[in-house]
Amino acid sequence: MIKLKQAVIVEGKYDKITLENFIDATIITTNGFRIFKDVDKRKLIRLFAEKCGIIVMTDSDSAGALIRSHLKQICPKGSIINVYIPQLSGKEKRKEK
Repeated sequence: MIKLKQAVIVEGKYDKITLENFIDATIITTNGFRIFKDVDKRKLIRLFAEKCGIIVMTDSDSAGALIRSHLKQICPKGSIINVYIPQLSGKEKRKEK
């Protein structure tokens, strides 16, 4: 089990479930774009960012980039670590293109 002092921010509940298997930390979901309207969740994330820092783990797609950008705007400078795998060219099995 990997113990982290920072809170970990992920996009969805399945991301959270996966990380709970090997990370010992507070894990918060953004529920995708709902983070833009969820004032209480943004306050919670800002609180963790100020208190112990946050690690943002989002997909490398445009949705993940928007979420990372939004969190950067609402959290203190230097309190965020972004972790993601850059998009790779090619196609996923579940998508046509």
